[in-house]
Amino acid sequence: MHVPVNRVFNNVSRNLGLKNFTENLDSWAEWAFEAEQYIGSNKTFLQKEIVYSTEATAATATIEIDTNPSDMSYIDVNGTRFYFVNTDNIVLNDDFYIEIKASVFLTLIEAVNVLNASHYENLQEISASTSGTTLILTCLEKGDRGNHFTLESDVFKISKFFSGGKEKIDNKQIRLPENMVKLINIRTGNTILEPTSSQFKSSVSDLLNRYYTNGNRVNFSKDYTSDITVSYLTVPLSVEGYPMILQGHEEAVAHYIMWKHKLIDYYAGQVPQYIVKDLEKRWYYLCGKVRGDDNMPTSIELLKIGKIWNAKVPITSHNPPLYDGLNSY
Repeated sequence: MHVPVNRVFNNVSRNLGLKNFTENLDSWAEWAFEAEQYIGSNKTFLQKEIVYSTEATAATATIEIDTNPSDMSYIDVNGTRFYFVNTDNIVLNDDFYIEIKASVFLTLIEAVNVLNASHYENLQEISASTSGTTLILTCLEKGDRGNHFTLESDVFKISKFFSGGKEKIDNKQIRLPENMVKLINIRTGNTILEPTSSQFKSSVSDLLNRYYTNGNRVNFSKDYTSDITVSYLTVPLSVEGYPMILQGHEEAVAHYIMWKHKLIDYYAGQVPQYIVKDLEKRWYYLCGKVRGDDNMPTSIELLKIGKIWNAKVPITSHNPPLYDGLNSY
């Protein structure tokens, strides 16, 4: 589970006695990401997949809407909540009516009109349409980004969450996600592609399933008609765009930020060396501790390790030979 980095920021500001730390947020966010990279355990980042195709595809979602939705039932699209409201129950001179009027609809057609005319920023990227009693939501921007839009409802059945968005393969080349930390594997169909070992990447045979990376681009040896799926590690981001921190790493990341923050004062001759050395030593200790905690096998993994180990223990006779110095018990 990952938690917002704001928890770490509050911890740092409390330890350093800073009442107003907003001017340091950008630097602290970068240092928080650096700390997570240095910890680098097998649970620090999330593993995700992104699909590429010959034609880019937009993500869609569908909701089954009742013909007579109940009063105050809602649909939450990408963080913005809309209600089905019976306006007869609302007092016209009430301020709440003015506030909720922009997000009121009684029928499925009115729902589509309100969603398409919404002034909310996170809904201007989504279009709505209907098919019978089904509300269809489609991302205006094609690609993988729409797959991560959220959808929620209290009573209506969500038959499909936002999914199906695909990035495009262009001229035997794809662009990797911006928040990618490490590329794990690439496959097309059931075939796992291998990186090329050729020193002359441009002359890789198009008969081989090979690829090579160049910056944030992946180049393939030939054109693929089937979809290409890329498995990679990524850093989860909060709504503000700051990196999320793995739960349990808060104290270690906080001490890394404190160390880097105090280094600036040390370079300016305002802080003695022993303070930054103590912070550095504490960071190294916490970094190793959380890395060890993350990589420690769970009880189920320990059982599996035990079974593997027991399968490798040789079977010995119940009647051992005379002592020979090597094979006796």
